[in-house]
Amino acid sequence: MTREIPGAFLARMRELLGSDFEAFERALQDEPRRGLRVNPLKIAPADFAAASPFALEPTPLCPEGFFIDTDAPAGKHAFHAAGLYYLQEPSAQSAVTALDPKPGMRVLDLCAAPGGKSGHAAGRLGGDGFLLSNECVGSRARILGYNLERLGVRNAAVSCLMPDVLAAACGSAFDAVIVDAPCSGEGMFRREEAALTEWSEAHALSCAQRQLHILDDAAKMCAPGGTLLYSTCTLNPEENEGAAESFMQAHPEFDVEEITTVQLPAGRPEWCGARETLRHAGRLMFYNAPGEGHFVVKLRKSADGPEYAPQTQTGKGKLRLRALDKNEMKFFREMFADCFDAEPFYEPLVRDDTVWLTPPEAINLPGCLLPGMCAGELKKGRFEPSHTLFMAMRGDEIRRKLVLDPEDELIERFFHGEEIPCGEKGFTAVCVRAGDGVHPVGFGKASGGVLKNRFPKGLRLV
Repeated sequence: MTREIPGAFLARMRELLGSDFEAFERALQDEPRRGLRVNPLKIAPADFAAASPFALEPTPLCPEGFFIDTDAPAGKHAFHAAGLYYLQEPSAQSAVTALDPKPGMRVLDLCAAPGGKSGHAAGRLGGDGFLLSNECVGSRARILGYNLERLGVRNAAVSCLMPDVLAAACGSAFDAVIVDAPCSGEGMFRREEAALTEWSEAHALSCAQRQLHILDDAAKMCAPGGTLLYSTCTLNPEENEGAAESFMQAHPEFDVEEITTVQLPAGRPEWCGARETLRHAGRLMFYNAPGEGHFVVKLRKSADGPEYAPQTQTGKGKLRLRALDKNEMKFFREMFADCFDAEPFYEPLVRDDTVWLTPPEAINLPGCLLPGMCAGELKKGRFEPSHTLFMAMRGDEIRRKLVLDPEDELIERFFHGEEIPCGEKGFTAVCVRAGDGVHPVGFGKASGGVLKNRFPKGLRLV
């Protein structure tokens, strides 16, 4: 099927790309390539590659990234449910690779849903530091939370606030800020029909104005000496180089920083665009690569740049978390010691009857949909652990496990919500074997040779 590409878009790209345009126009009719990014919180990329049921081809854009076959059933595999990988468009994997966050950093993903770049950043942090993933649309924020849960991210919170409200609450709190901005989506024409049908020049210009407002708020939340990573999945200069240049004119404390962590393959000029509005070393522009269109620019805030203090907050929107009382703590500690050979990674706090393991940085934030990781629910005289808690634990930290091969029919039965045979007694993780490791996909309560299923109803296969 031939894609009907807007003529006005093609005319603009012909002017921008010159001699490269004909190859670009042909590529618009190709089928998109799929990619996955291995989650190092669960498994090393080399170990996953050795255990993978899919044919993999490394991508040069990300050490954790691979191309996969278009028809591979990667979204329904037990390894996906275990959080061993995230399905992510190949070119999009370049953004966090360019940012290169390090353990211990405080990272904000400002426009975070569905969670690809947040999950990538969490993997680079390795559980050390803090990640705040913000999404202003509630339904998308819930999807974001599910993806971080599946990946086993411990040191994150999910907020649902407009950027200006979040900036007022946080001040210059973050060492790195990711702005994967809402855009006109020109780079996704091969993948998303809506990107084609909704495109117009006016829409692209409207997106560029919105992006500048978001960047203004992002600048306030970036600490002096910190990094702002701006990316889009579109191709026009107004939303890309133009937005970055306009932002730097308004914020002279920011300048383009060289990207050294994305290694483009030698002799493959199609991996990077030809436009030179910004210094080439500081931005990447993919338009004809074996991925979709993507733009990335890395901006550094000067060490003497302005620093903004959080504004005084009223009680409205605050978390209202409290410490567990003596009996509640007893129930929580008994459960944790019974289920896990590890210590809780944060002090437990409670809101209503839900217990959260909340990073200290998230305690005073308003608008938190997920103020850390949900550990479970306080019941009368006991504590019930959550699916999220089991997903965050490593296989070697879990005391009782039912370990299955990914092809075992019991795995599929578990994903359908059925009871399955189990010789343990008490809360027991269902784990999938991958190479030399085992990884939880959920849990249940075992008794009388049967595991009563606790796999969340909203995640079950139908």
